Amino acid sequence: MTLEAFLLEAGPLASTEVEARYLSGSRYGAGQAPALCRPANADEVAQLLRLARQHGVRLLPQGAHTGLVKAATPQGEVLLATERLKSVFELDPLDRLLRVSTGFKLSEINERLAPHGLQFPIDLSADPSIGGMLAHNTGGTRMCRYGDVRANTLALEVVLASGERLRLGRGLAKDNSQLALQQLFIGSSGALGVITEATLRLHPLPRASASALLAPASLDAVWPLYVRLTQAFGGLVSAFEGISRHALEAAIHVRGGASPFAEALPPYALLVELSADFDGLDVRALLHGALEAAFESGELVDAALDRDEALWGLRHAVSEGLREQGAVIGFDISLPRRALWAFREEATAWLAAEFPQAKVCDFGHLGDGGQHFNLVWPRQAPALPDGELARLREGIYARVAAQGGSFSAEHGLGPLLQATYDALTPAAQRDLAARVAATLTDDGAALGAFRFGPSSQD
Repeated sequence: MTLEAFLLEAGPLASTEVEARYLSGSRYGAGQAPALCRPANADEVAQLLRLARQHGVRLLPQGAHTGLVKAATPQGEVLLATERLKSVFELDPLDRLLRVSTGFKLSEINERLAPHGLQFPIDLSADPSIGGMLAHNTGGTRMCRYGDVRANTLALEVVLASGERLRLGRGLAKDNSQLALQQLFIGSSGALGVITEATLRLHPLPRASASALLAPASLDAVWPLYVRLTQAFGGLVSAFEGISRHALEAAIHVRGGASPFAEALPPYALLVELSADFDGLDVRALLHGALEAAFESGELVDAALDRDEALWGLRHAVSEGLREQGAVIGFDISLPRRALWAFREEATAWLAAEFPQAKVCDFGHLGDGGQHFNLVWPRQAPALPDGELARLREGIYARVAAQGGSFSAEHGLGPLLQATYDALTPAAQRDLAARVAATLTDDGAALGAFRFGPSSQD
């Protein structure tokens, strides 16, 4: 069982020349891979998986490599890049479905759909492949209206570690004739099989939208404003984002502009959006009216209006702005809305006592309970030793768990979170996950960089 034998039999499907772009992730350092495979269709994926199994070679599926949990950054595995899987693009405008190969990027799909007035509405600041989005069940800024990838996927084609190809689901909105096995692969981090094709639910493009950046009177005013908007407008509320002052300052700096507010930046700002996918509704007037009422009630003290593109530009510039300030220590978490401020207060106080140099720059998707509780470790500060970084992460995740939250909201699972998964996931649940993985992969560890089963310490 050797890599040499695998490469010999794979022939032109594999190469020992691996460009740097396959090794370096969007945030973390470069990995190492002895070889790269670039299959063009599901048959070639199946061939490679059979050969890998035969020769004891571990494969790491990789899409656009935009993820943030190191799940696609190789640490000695042979890379299986899905970027050439683009043979299928079948649009059904009547049922609003798209059958598509998973090598397509999100931008490519939406560019092709736009002339038909349709979109795959997962809105992200990155440009991932569909395969990567499925592997990590991404959500995005407009999840509160459209849901995550799982909610918008009706069927998959997957290739198991054995090389067996399976079609899971029929692409029907209503189908209880079989176990929905496709759901196992969504969010599996590439550990259960390679997703080669998906049938996606599409949505109409918005015909009108309006956004505003708001300064609430206090954190106590945030949820009353959320309730006001969602009760008044229901599904028209397509985004309800939160941005702390430190995060907003970083975005303004990197964009090179002035503050959007007439007064000083608030401790916490809200970016809200109403949108309609039909004509005849003045969503901007609706939003303005609701905000006037919020000013009268004292929930708001300032607002930036009618600059939608610029405001969303700030929101999407936050991550870049933080990276310019120092090393970003990211936490992609979700919490019950009722617990978010308590967590934020506890975590901030603990950091001030234990890691005073860490600057809290949190932002994220309040409308669906998500939060990027990101920290910046300043460039001028001494580097944080690995042991201390692990203690910092454990401390934050312990406080997330205490409030009933999740340590991975939408970035998925990968090596960065392996120790956290092992520590916070009940042993019985890990054991069941290991048995499912073993059924699909023969040994539970043939694919991917994440292990669902018990850790080696158990």
